[in-house]
Amino acid sequence: MKKFWNLMLAAMVIFGAAACNDVDVEVVTPEAGLSFEATIETNETRTDVVFNEGTKKWDTVWTGNETLSVVSGWSRYDFKNSVENKNHFVCTNDGVKDLVGKKVTIKLTHDTDGNTLNSKKGKAGGHIEATVDAFDPAEGVNLQVKSAFLRYSSDYEVTLDASAQIFDYNGQVRNTITLPAGEDVWVAIKTESDVTLSYSINGEKCKEKTLDLDAKKIYNLGELGLPYAVSAKWGIAGAFNDWTAGTPEPMYEVGDMLVAFNLTKLNDGFKFVQNKGWDGAKGSKTTTAVASGEWLYSGDNDIKTADAAAYDVYFAPARSMYCIVAAGSATPEMPEVEPITWSLAGSFNNWGDTLMTATDTANLFVAKGVELKAGDEIKIKDSKTWDTSYGGGITNLEANKWMKAYFNGANIVVAKSGSYDVYFEYAEGAEYSKLYLVDAEGDYTTATEQTANGTLVPDGGEEPGQPEEVTPGENSEWALVGAFSNWVDKTMLTTTDADVVVLKNVALKAAEGFLVRKPSTDWADKYGAGNVNYIKANHYITTQKEGADMCLEADGTYDIYFNISTKNIYIMVAGTDYANATLQTVNGEEPKQEEPEVTEKVVYLKPNSNWTQSNARFAAYFWGGTTGEKWVSMTAVGDGTYEAHLPEGYDYGCNIIFCRMNPSTTANNWNNKWNQTSDLKTPTDGKNLYTVKAGTWDKGGGTWSVK
Repeated sequence: MKKFWNLMLAAMVIFGAAACNDVDVEVVTPEAGLSFEATIETNETRTDVVFNEGTKKWDTVWTGNETLSVVSGWSRYDFKNSVENKNHFVCTNDGVKDLVGKKVTIKLTHDTDGNTLNSKKGKAGGHIEATVDAFDPAEGVNLQVKSAFLRYSSDYEVTLDASAQIFDYNGQVRNTITLPAGEDVWVAIKTESDVTLSYSINGEKCKEKTLDLDAKKIYNLGELGLPYAVSAKWGIAGAFNDWTAGTPEPMYEVGDMLVAFNLTKLNDGFKFVQNKGWDGAKGSKTTTAVASGEWLYSGDNDIKTADAAAYDVYFAPARSMYCIVAAGSATPEMPEVEPITWSLAGSFNNWGDTLMTATDTANLFVAKGVELKAGDEIKIKDSKTWDTSYGGGITNLEANKWMKAYFNGANIVVAKSGSYDVYFEYAEGAEYSKLYLVDAEGDYTTATEQTANGTLVPDGGEEPGQPEEVTPGENSEWALVGAFSNWVDKTMLTTTDADVVVLKNVALKAAEGFLVRKPSTDWADKYGAGNVNYIKANHYITTQKEGADMCLEADGTYDIYFNISTKNIYIMVAGTDYANATLQTVNGEEPKQEEPEVTEKVVYLKPNSNWTQSNARFAAYFWGGTTGEKWVSMTAVGDGTYEAHLPEGYDYGCNIIFCRMNPSTTANNWNNKWNQTSDLKTPTDGKNLYTVKAGTWDKGGGTWSVK
């Protein structure tokens, strides 16, 4: 109690003194040591001084609780600010006043130990500093930003190598740095000009770029074309990713080659695919497992390794060669190749080699004075091998025209007999080269492009190898068959061209399949889509024997022409001349597909663990009902089970196939199917759940039960 009254007495004395003087007195405690105001030199483009965790952006203001080190000779003093007074830095250490008037360097210290660099904790880079010749705390300090930032994220560990010491990482400055995989990494870099920065994966140099580094920027390696030098055209699809060509495993540019790292399960097969789809996919010339470390020419078969171990896969598209090596191995050295000596081969020389000579124009070759007859077939090839040849997508090439020549393209038919100079303009690595058919001693530069089939002009009115007269409108050996006919053959008719048959006024729906076949040989002569599907109106493609069902891009009524020699199929709006068709070399747009009208009757599917991989979707295919074949999408109903309602025109006891579908597609058709059951019939005894047998893929069996 006594203590309380003593305090009250003291308070009254103070209050009374203030009242007597009637004046407010501000008591200021002198600041010990030194203090100064610090600012950072900024401009509108400066955004990388402070990382704001709230806004996820870099700010240009002090945040408080930061340290500036002031160094003079061997003496160092740390000045700190506060949240309440962010620009005001104070040091109360003994001897700090000795800094006044001396030449000092003032730097930002990143963390409490002064060594660790972590750009996400505040001012980053180690190069926010100022140099003052005669330090006067009263004048304040304006610090300049001396560094930029490099941001990096990758699935691979990479090495960055610079032509100068620019990397400031964990307190060390260097010109080479290895960054970890799978992390978002920020590295401070010194401001330098004309620095060459290169990027490597697994020790293999992929790409380099010369930079003029600006302290006002954050550099993202991806935006600079580093570190990802991803091929814009090629990837890998195979059993390891369920043959998904739409989203292939990416390949990286390594010099003139492409590489995919650390792939497993290649023993089940893979191919190199263009990112736009299966058009022009490259595989193996053999069906057996390929040897590691050996460069091989590509072919049409699936490439298979001897086992499921991890491999790095290399591909040289320009040379159509590939090589596999154990993951992590050094890049295999490409074999030395002699320059190609091009030759003209064809029916005119029994498919031998008529050598072509180089011209004064780079990559332009010619065979002069070649006697060709109407109907002769020709190709350009490497005189040493058929592994490299060029052909076309059109036929009946006319005089003084040029056409696009594709790697391993079809034979080119000459439209009219004559003496010709055949020019070949080789474009290595490009989508196509050029072939010119010019009258002997003519000027190839005046030739114009031929984009559609020409007109065959037989000698003496008789087409080579064909009967003297062709009667159009008669039944041919060929038929068109598909969903439009409920898979009943529709006989195609002859035309004035003995090689071409037609079925006119065919009502076809987009995404519904059809084929061309010769019924007399059952299904031995069946032609469908090759590497190109979803055909556009007034376009044509080269079909492939045993190819998948062909589909159209849009509904319509069409005249369908088929060349039994070239195996080209022409999808012409009814009444349009097929000679006006354009070659289609890439898939058309997949049409949207409406679900059919359905009944209340339902069937269920329980896929096994194989079928549920890769986010697959599921569909049911019905055929034989009164409304024609129908596809119905299946929806999940829990417990790993999917349901589909029977379409109108169908009842229990109908035909059904359950299909595992590519999830990157929306249309239900055989082109988008990954796996299927065998042909089934829905039971009539109440069993409505089909369970796919464990461990199986295609047509592996299963059982019906009651759900």
